[in-house]
Amino acid sequence: MNPHLQLLQPYPFQRLRDLFHGITPNPALAPINLSIGEPKHATPKLIQDALIQNIAGLANYPTTIGVLGLREAISNWISRRYNVPALNPETAILPVTGSREALFAFAQVVIDSSKPNPVVISPNPFYQIYEGAAFLAGATPYFLNTLPSKHAEQDHVMDFENVPVEVLKRTQLAYVCSPGNPSGKVMTLSQWKTIFELSDRYGFVIAADECYSEIYFEESNPPLGALQAAHLLGRDYTNLVVFSSLSKRSNVPGMRSGFVAGDETII
Repeated sequence: MNPHLQLLQPYPFQRLRDLFHGITPNPALAPINLSIGEPKHATPKLIQDALIQNIAGLANYPTTIGVLGLREAISNWISRRYNVPALNPETAILPVTGSREALFAFAQVVIDSSKPNPVVISPNPFYQIYEGAAFLAGATPYFLNTLPSKHAEQDHVMDFENVPVEVLKRTQLAYVCSPGNPSGKVMTLSQWKTIFELSDRYGFVIAADECYSEIYFEESNPPLGALQAAHLLGRDYTNLVVFSSLSKRSNVPGMRSGFVAGDETII
């Protein structure tokens, strides 16, 4: 067995089930389930209809890279949503079976465990996949507590500026979740600039988890994305890969559909 398995924490939902075992809730109350970020709205009819109309396609294995039409649609959506030049669908985009699986697999790809004491930076609170991916890739997680602050710009943010230099020198991957969960905090352009500059200096890869990018209140003010931030700063996408999912934005977590996009060398 992989010895790194001993480092994993119990999966939170199994732990929650264990805690609830034998407990009968008060039937007079209607509890609000905050245990899982699962959409509470029905899957849109247009998606249901499209699945039914194309159900014959289940008889065939899809290619790993996905059909070109899908990659082109993803490229067009990224360009419209973030006001960036269209990414090359042949080299800069890869459809994935949900961002969860991709976020985990990504660490196995980019972490070089032959180097001494590799580090993966993660927010805290965090999506447990980040920690498990780090451990099973042979790395050590370094958590940045996203705490409340009296200063709005620093409220619930990952403070990369205070990461010790000796940690940054060993960092190979940084997971950044924006908008954040559970706070909903969106990274500002100046905060992205800091992360990009540290990535340039120390050579670590940025995994931008954007599965909550389409949940916001102001239609005219969607959250800033990582690719968008890089473009606004006049950068290319070196060492930057974003992860997006249909689960939250389209109410289809059961479809396990998403994409990764960014640095062509890594893709």
